[in-house]
Amino acid sequence: MERDFSRWMDLFCPSLFKDKKVGIIWAGWIGSNSAYALSKMWIHCKVCDFDEVDTVNTSSQFYSMTQLWKPKVEMLKENILNMADEQIEIINDKYKPEYFDDCQVLVLALDSLEVRKQVIETCKNEQFILDTRMLGKVSQINTLYWFQRKTWLEKERDENADKDNEWTRCTEKAIAFWALGMASLVGALVSDFFNNQVKPIAERKEIKYQYLLDLDNFKLYTFNS
Repeated sequence: MERDFSRWMDLFCPSLFKDKKVGIIWAGWIGSNSAYALSKMWIHCKVCDFDEVDTVNTSSQFYSMTQLWKPKVEMLKENILNMADEQIEIINDKYKPEYFDDCQVLVLALDSLEVRKQVIETCKNEQFILDTRMLGKVSQINTLYWFQRKTWLEKERDENADKDNEWTRCTEKAIAFWALGMASLVGALVSDFFNNQVKPIAERKEIKYQYLLDLDNFKLYTFNS
């Protein structure tokens, strides 16, 4: 028996996702939940992370207490297979550009500005980026095409960028409720990209949007860049 997508057809067409792949960089709040949400939609994911499951991860991320001190990506693969009946690709390592050569979309599910810049600088011409941020009660996603990387780097770069604490826990910024909502938005934006934004990329149009998800007031705002 095949999975029934009849209630999703207004959002995306499953047949358009054949041979498409989404790369997710880090498997924390946004990364692990996004991988699960996308897998339920039959979107193939590749997830990269070098960390292990900690006690603080189990309250908000897609892991359980029985998986403590085991590699996150291995446990995520196990959980998604059990819950979504889908296989994901995993990489138990820090980010390297070559890991994602076969991905059409990259989800930056991380806090580190330095790694974020590295991804932007090394992305391939045909890749599309979802740059996700946790901003307390408001979550933010910037969509970026490869030919806009210079503008993005100029905008994001400041004298304090390299001084940010890479190990600041995301729990200091938001709670699981916002992370889950943001993961759902990632799934919707990936669907929108595959369905409606291939032509603008082919035509080299500069279409960049910012999405602000205000889950305190249950509102979604979109802005042109």
